[in-house]
Order: sequence, then C-alpha cells, then structure tokens
Amino acid sequence: MCGIAGIYDLAGSAVGNDELERMVATIVHRGPDATSTHCFPGGGLGSTRLAVLDLRPESNQPFVSTDGHYAVSYNGEIFNYLELREQLLGLGHSFRTDSDTEVLLEAYREWGADAVGRLNGMWAFAIYDGARDELFCSRDRFGIKPFYYAQDGGRFLFASEVKALLAVAPALAEPDHAHLARFVADTVEAQLTDTFFARIKRLDPAHNMLVTRTASTTTRYWDYPHDLLHDITFEEAAEQIATLLQDAIRLRMRSDVPVGTLLSSGVDSSALVCLLRTVYSGPHQVFTGSYPGEPFDESPAAARLAAELDMEHHAVPGDCDDFAAAMCQVIRYMESPTYSPEVIPRWNIYRQMRGSITVALEGQGADELFGGYVLDNVPYALADAAGRGDLMEFGASALGQLRTWGVRSSLHNARPYLVPPAARRAFRSVRRREPVYHGGPDGTDAGGQPAAAVAAVRGPFSDRVTAALHREHTGRLRSQLHYGDAMSMAHSVESRLPFMDVRLVEFGFRLPGKFKVRRATGKAVLREAVRRHVPARILAPRTKLGFLTPVASWLRERPEEALWPLLHDERARQRGVFDMAAVERAANEHVAGEHDRHRLLFRWLSTELWYRTFIDGAAHGDRAP
Repeated sequence: MCGIAGIYDLAGSAVGNDELERMVATIVHRGPDATSTHCFPGGGLGSTRLAVLDLRPESNQPFVSTDGHYAVSYNGEIFNYLELREQLLGLGHSFRTDSDTEVLLEAYREWGADAVGRLNGMWAFAIYDGARDELFCSRDRFGIKPFYYAQDGGRFLFASEVKALLAVAPALAEPDHAHLARFVADTVEAQLTDTFFARIKRLDPAHNMLVTRTASTTTRYWDYPHDLLHDITFEEAAEQIATLLQDAIRLRMRSDVPVGTLLSSGVDSSALVCLLRTVYSGPHQVFTGSYPGEPFDESPAAARLAAELDMEHHAVPGDCDDFAAAMCQVIRYMESPTYSPEVIPRWNIYRQMRGSITVALEGQGADELFGGYVLDNVPYALADAAGRGDLMEFGASALGQLRTWGVRSSLHNARPYLVPPAARRAFRSVRRREPVYHGGPDGTDAGGQPAAAVAAVRGPFSDRVTAALHREHTGRLRSQLHYGDAMSMAHSVESRLPFMDVRLVEFGFRLPGKFKVRRATGKAVLREAVRRHVPARILAPRTKLGFLTPVASWLRERPEEALWPLLHDERARQRGVFDMAAVERAANEHVAGEHDRHRLLFRWLSTELWYRTFIDGAAHGDRAP
C-alpha cells in the first residue's frame, strides 16, 4: 500500500527530482515507511510506502525492472499475487522479491494491458514503458483506490491525492462550480470523473489510460455482468456466496503486518469476523465506535461477539473533543466536501488503530451488492414481484414494509415512481431544506443533474432490484469508498474489503433480485449464506442503523465550536456561492430544536471548510499541505 505521484512531460523535457519530492512529501501519511523517486527520460515517478508485504527495502517503490526498461509506482494490493507469481514462474519470469509489486510489473511485461483482467485486488498504478516511451495507468474495477490527474503546462500529472498535484501546479486550485452545485443539490460526490477542482479529473473505475507524448486514451477493461443465472436455487446461491466470501477473506488476510477488523453489530462485519475464524485462529483485534447511552451504540453487541470469537475488542469513543478541529482535518485529507457525518467516527476509529494494526478488514460493499438498503429497494422488489405475477411475495413484501417503516415512510420511498428528481429538488427548495448554491460568485454554473436518474427500469439487468443495486454500486458506494480510503490512509492504515472481491461481485450481480430482497428483508441470500457461522440474534431482520453519529446533537448543543464561528464569519457571508439567509435559517431552526437540519448543515460546513482549505489558502499562498 503506497501513495503514488508522477510527471510525464508531453514534449519530452526533463523533469526535476525536486518536483517529484515535493509531490511525495504531501502524501507521506499514505506510506511513512519509505519514500523514493525515479526519473526517466521526459518524466518521473514518486512513491511513499506503507510496508505490508515483503517488508524489505528491496520491495520499495518506484520499482524498476532488472533491465531498466520498466518502472512502476503502485498503490493497492493484488490479493491473488501468489497465484499469479506461480503462473509467471512457469512462463520463465524470475523474481528478486516476494512482493505483489514485482508480480504486477512482471504481469504487465507478460500480458501488457490484459494483465489487469487477471488481478483480484484494489489498485491505482502507473507503469512507464521505456521501450514504447509511454505511460500505462490503471484503476481497480470499483474505484477503491484513487487516481487523480491533470494536464498543466504541457505536462501530464497524476497522484493519489490532489495535494500532490497542487504541490507542483498551484494554479489547479480552482473550484468547479457545476460539480459543487451537483453536490449541494443531489449529494453527488466521488461518483463522477469530475472533481471539485475544475481542471483535475479522476481516472474512472475499471478503466486504463495510455499516455503518450502526443495523446492520451482511456479504455474500459471490465463491466458488471448482465447474464442471469437461471438454473440456480436460493440454497445453492447461498452456498456459493459462503464459499466465495470465505476465500475473499482468506486472500485478504495475506499480510506481513497485523490485521484487524472494523466491527459493528450488523450482518456484514459480523459475517466477516465469524467467517474469518474458519480460516484463521490466531490473535485478532476488532474496533467499534462507542456512544455510551445512545440508542445507536453498537459497542456492547460487538464486544459480546468478539468475546465469543476470542478476539480483542476496542470500543473507540465516538465523541470529538474539538469537532471543528476534527472537521478541518477530515476535509484536509478528503480534499472534498462531504454529505456524510460518518467520516467523523471513521476518523476516530482509524486514529485508534494506528500503531496497533496496519491492515483493517471492513464490510463495505455488502449493502450495495445484496440489497441492504431495504427502504430504498423494497419498491423495486414489489414491482418485480408484480411483474412476474408472484402475488404472495408482493403481499408479504408490502406488509413487511408497512410493519417495519410505517405508512408515511413507505409512501415517501415510492417517490422514484411518483416524482421526478427535478421536481423533488424544486420542492425541497420551496421548503427551504437546502441552502441554495448559486454557483460561482457571479451566479454562473449553478445548474447540475443527478449522477443517475432514479428510474424504475431494468436497463440491461434481469430485474429492477439488480438495476437499482447497480446504481448504488456505481453511485453512493464510490463516495463511501473515497472517504474510507481517505480516512484510513490519513492514519497509515490499509483498508481491505472482502465484499468487493471481483468474483463475489460478479456472482452477486448474476443472481435474481428476489434472492437479495425477500419479504421486505434485505440481504436475504447473504443471511442464508452465513447462517451456520453467525449467531441468529445478528441475522434477525431489524431496522438498519448504518454508521450513525451524534453530529445532530453536537451541532445543536455546541454550535459555538463550528456552526456560529463559520456562519458569522465575513468570508463565508461574502463568498457569494450560498444563500446565507437560508443557511442561517436552517441553523437557527436546528439549534432551537424546531427541525433536524444536521445533514444540510454538515454539507454546508464541509463545503465552507473545503473552500478555506484549498481555495482561500491557495489564493494566499497557504494552501493545504
């Protein structure tokens, strides 16, 4: 696991090592164990290393082939590297290290761009091919690891974080007002190629990029399967999921440093630690956010399961001694505004992990693969049941929805069928539930469309539930992956996600939606898959908690820490991009206890802090380091 950076001069001019070092210095938290650079004709690579596999210096990056023709700067883990290594040995390759980095480089030498199709892992990398004088870049299938790039002054720049690009091209600190508008209106965050910086882009997940001195091209190398598995029973599917998930965990336990797990009281992380015990019996630490006295405190239930599995449990206090300071740090590492208060407990948990473990397993991705967001997905399940004439399933799902969520929430969640997105935004604006984002100071570029219209259609998929899960997997999940990577790497911890194993994802998307959302219960087939290993009390259907936080209480009870200072600051009031009267109204209503506006206020706070950190600071020569 590393941080990567590089410069490729389109005219072939030499690149100074000092510039690469400046880029690397901004991302040393991603790899504090070693930093290095490598210059090649017309460019150079930089890297910081978090040593996880083969801890010897010989595995440091940038890694150069023995003949000097290839060099790689790589961030991530190739979990099936041992299997690929055996294949490559059989094809005549030799190895100087036991690292997955060298396996990646040799795989590229053997198979070229086709090598990425053989990888099971998470990655963002750039390989300089000296024989062709070109730069081959790639990002993993789901966007777990980041890859930012820009062109500036006739040079192609790339890095794991925006800060590294700004270190050599400060003029790139320019806001993209259209993207900010999309974020405020529709919480579109990391789902797009565009970033919050006008000239900085992301390499899309499942894409390669080839950069030459004259052009750059991007190519999709993988896509979600659309072919349905017709001849498989619910029980057979569950058995196969259990096998795939168990092997995904086994591969992600490959490490030469300590591994732990983020554990809640829910199905996903509980399944991970229970299945982990089938492949590993040694010491293991688990970490849970703790909110004593709060109804959403999951630490007692997590501690009970940890004790049953003979694992060391850490209850991490979720409160913030200084909410404003924590938010500033979060935005500095996320490099974007965020709609999700979940970033705060993740920040606290990873900070607690640092020093005791280096690798953390997480349950991220299960909800979007198996239908965990029940309130969102039951309307699609109802439509599918009606379409195939399954009246028993339709009735059971409808009754389950009403019993669990009530009439009001159930009708509200039917909005994908009833109200188009544009009308919903207009309604919220009339109700003053959103601070109106004007765009730039002159009011331009204020428009924006949602990342994907919520429509009750199947598209290329077999049913509406699977189509909806595809929108989740390529939508909000990418934002969650973004802040998961940012928060973990800020504290030099590598996050691994067994539910994002490509074999499991491909299998899950080939199953019918009725296996996933059944009788108003989400993740039905996953619950069945892990039933032999996970206690029944955890698998019992219940209202999904998510990763809840007391941010609403903090803003209401401690507004003097962040809310009032920013709201009344002249910079915020004169910025010209928000309707500050609407923001102030929302703040007063929240603090007075009239309405819960914490999510709206959190979005505004994070956006204002982003401006201060990356835009205001750049204007005064004091941008975020």
